[in-house]
Amino acid sequence: MRLPFLVAVLLSRLVASPGHAMDIRVMNDQLILSGPVITSDYDAVESRLSSGPQIKMIILRNSPGGHAPTGYRLGELFRQKSLDTAVSGYCYSSCSRLFLGGKERYFTADYPPLSTQVGLHGHYDRNGNLNWALVSSLHLRDWIIRYSDGKADVALVERWIRIPRAAGMIHFYNPASVNVGGYSTFMCQGTEPNPRVFDCERIGENALELGIINSLTLVRSHDR
Repeated sequence: MRLPFLVAVLLSRLVASPGHAMDIRVMNDQLILSGPVITSDYDAVESRLSSGPQIKMIILRNSPGGHAPTGYRLGELFRQKSLDTAVSGYCYSSCSRLFLGGKERYFTADYPPLSTQVGLHGHYDRNGNLNWALVSSLHLRDWIIRYSDGKADVALVERWIRIPRAAGMIHFYNPASVNVGGYSTFMCQGTEPNPRVFDCERIGENALELGIINSLTLVRSHDR
């Protein structure tokens, strides 16, 4: 299990390294995206979609996130094109915006259930501290509510977009296959000493109820 504080380290390095673009591959009717999100990814992904009219699903694999505005733009592009999205491994931070852009949103069977998750939080400065001005200016709360098809709990969203450190986030697992004491959603603040996801606050609402996913059906990537 990857620890949240390691994600913050990855984010700080990758966002500052413009050469690390997402790996982009077309496999039949799937576009498989992995790695960090950077500014140039929007044009690269849009180009692949324009040249691949057969693409129906976006697979998001092991992405720590990255450039926030690009995450919003790609999520909005996917919704405009009525594309589906599926998580393969982990999809954190800005990657979650790509994921929520899917018309239908799934988990995959590519990895074990405990290694398959979506993680959401606010926006942060280069020191890993909450940048509330950016959260507000990008209207993150309202965007999440809209792209969860109106299902996300407003009070809960308010809590997770205010998580103080980039190391923290709310982690959503597949409620049909992950059950830790009756829970599949966990919120870490990023201030816990040596945090483990399943030791963080347990949240009673799950990914399906909150519109993070809208189907319990597992899909599989064509390259697996």
